[in-house]
Amino acid sequence: MLKNFLIQPLNLGLMLCLVVQACAWLWQVKFKNTDIIDICWSLMIVVCGLIYYMSSEVIGFHSAIILTIPVLWYSRLTWHLILRFNLQHEDGRYKALRAHWRKSGAHVAQAKFFLFFLFQGFLAWLFSYPAYIISNLQESFSIFDLIGLVILLMSFIGVTVSDRQLAHYKKNPANKGTVCTVGLWRYSRHPNYFFEWLHWFSYPLFGLSAANFFTLDGIILIASPFLMLLFLLKLTGIPFNEEQNIRSKGSRYQEYQRVTNMFFLGKPKSLEELSW
Repeated sequence: MLKNFLIQPLNLGLMLCLVVQACAWLWQVKFKNTDIIDICWSLMIVVCGLIYYMSSEVIGFHSAIILTIPVLWYSRLTWHLILRFNLQHEDGRYKALRAHWRKSGAHVAQAKFFLFFLFQGFLAWLFSYPAYIISNLQESFSIFDLIGLVILLMSFIGVTVSDRQLAHYKKNPANKGTVCTVGLWRYSRHPNYFFEWLHWFSYPLFGLSAANFFTLDGIILIASPFLMLLFLLKLTGIPFNEEQNIRSKGSRYQEYQRVTNMFFLGKPKSLEELSW
């Protein structure tokens, strides 16, 4: 029965996501560093994408595009996270979460971390689901696919440029404790998150068809960018990042918050605008 269960690509993807994050939790218990959760989250989206691609019986553009999103896209993110990983330095977001949960006791904290890791495994599987839908689509290439490719290219350029601008800024010792306001970071406090989110609009463009528009798969494809936006703005992304930046940069970051859009790119506010 287990063998039959794992033959299904969605089931296999979910099991692998949960098992890998459970192993990452054990690693965290030993080394007291939670940053591994982000690497595994991104990596498992790649793994799920490969599973869906290899199990698909469809040959064509839509099965091949899975090698770009999510496989290539999240391979880039995984490598980016690996390069900045430091075993001796836990991300301030997770360090604060660890300190908060430890108030209830070390065992309770680790139990909460275990559930947190499993939840991230479930999210990796959930956000890989659009790739499963696309990999089995038999529609021919259309204008919507072309628009999806344009959005994908714009997103890739934007997220790559913003990550490099921030990394270059941080390399300068003189910038330690200051706020990056160069390049795209002048127009958004989180341009990397913005372009990460923007690429999610390519999924419904690639995956929707007349056959699945009013089905559960169609609803999932249409909802996926908005679900990702919800997580970025309210749950796992920006809120933790903003809190950590305030802890590490204090009033400098609070001033940055006053004049710069949180997410969407836009012109910085002037002192005259702030006075109203």
